[in-house]
Amino acid sequence: MHMGSVGVYIRVNKDLLDRLTKVARALGMSRSEANRKAMEMFMASTMKESMTSGMRGLVKSRLTLKELDEIYMVTR
Repeated sequence: MHMGSVGVYIRVNKDLLDRLTKVARALGMSRSEANRKAMEMFMASTMKESMTSGMRGLVKSRLTLKELDEIYMVTR
């Protein structure tokens, strides 16, 4: 268990859990590790979207939000 971590209980359908287990095992990860990674990726994508769209009102850009998102992902 990670230092400073807490347990989390979530409900998912059996098919989703089975798929997560299969992929996690194939990658040599535990389900907990796979869930942590999924949470981190969710937060990163959510923050990226809100940061990009938030900048839209501050600067004038000739690029679309999609183009800005693509540039952001390439430079990460």
